Amino acid sequence: MNQWKKVIIPIVILYVSLLVDGTITSFMMNQLQTSFGLMIPRLFILSSIILAFHLEPRHMYSLSLLFGFIYDSYYSGVLGIYMAVLMILTYVILHIRRVIEPHLLILVLLSIILLTINEFFVFAIYRVIDLTAISAQTFMAERLGATLTFNAILMLVLGYPLIKAVQFINKDEKENSKKTQRMLNIRK
Repeated sequence: MNQWKKVIIPIVILYVSLLVDGTITSFMMNQLQTSFGLMIPRLFILSSIILAFHLEPRHMYSLSLLFGFIYDSYYSGVLGIYMAVLMILTYVILHIRRVIEPHLLILVLLSIILLTINEFFVFAIYRVIDLTAISAQTFMAERLGATLTFNAILMLVLGYPLIKAVQFINKDEKENSKKTQRMLNIRK
């Protein structure tokens, strides 16, 4: 059961967050358009950030590649953009997690930085292939600030339950390692 739990729960979390992103965008488009800009939900990216702090690197790279492909085919229509950005974000997080403990406030601040990287990367690719005509100043003024604010609030609200769900995956593994450590100490 433990191996299935490590595979199924992250897939369900990412898939549900992918669908919730689209649902929020579809049903609440008028509410997301505010006086200070367009808020774009990135719950999927936030879920990926939390998962990258707790999953094995090879598992997270596989999930990033798979769900980047799904995200590209479902939302952007240009294959490779989100695949690349998710792999880059996963790589960055896997190096950061060696130094930083994943507390909620740290994850909120880190998500702001990583979402900024994500948004600029996607915007730059869209500009290069002429999928958008807005300028960088318009992008930063009308989309980036509102998107970062909205997603920071989302991370504050939904971060703790997501962290607990991911910790549930690793709970048995930690207990088994503690038992093994106790057994080694007894033998000495």
